[in-house]
Amino acid sequence: MATPLQQVKSEFGNKEALVEKLLPMLDKSADEDNETFKARLIRVSNAKLLRLWHRENDLKAKFGSREALVDKIVELKTAGKGNADYRRKLLGQSTGRLLNLHSSLARAAKRQG
Repeated sequence: MATPLQQVKSEFGNKEALVEKLLPMLDKSADEDNETFKARLIRVSNAKLLRLWHRENDLKAKFGSREALVDKIVELKTAGKGNADYRRKLLGQSTGRLLNLHSSLARAAKRQG
C-alpha cells in the first residue's frame, strides 16, 4: 500500500499541485485571503489533503454542489416540506458532517420505506 506522500506524488506531482486543485473546492473563512488559506493548506498533512480531495470529488459526483446536498438532507429530514431555518443551519456545517448526515438519513429512510 502506498503512503500518502507516494499517492500525492503519483497523482498530483507534488503537494503544491494538490493544494492548487483543492483551493477552489474548499470554503475559506470570510476574513482569510487566498494566499493565507493556501499557506495554511500547505501545512496540512498529505493524508488529510487526500481525504479532502476525495471528499470534495465524492460530493461533486453524487450531488453536484454543497447546496444540492443540503437540499437533499432537508428533503429527507422534513419529508419534503422544507424548512428555511434548518437549511440555513445546515449550510454552516462542514461538508464532511453533511455527507455523514445524509448517509445516516438515507439509511433510516431506506429502513422505513
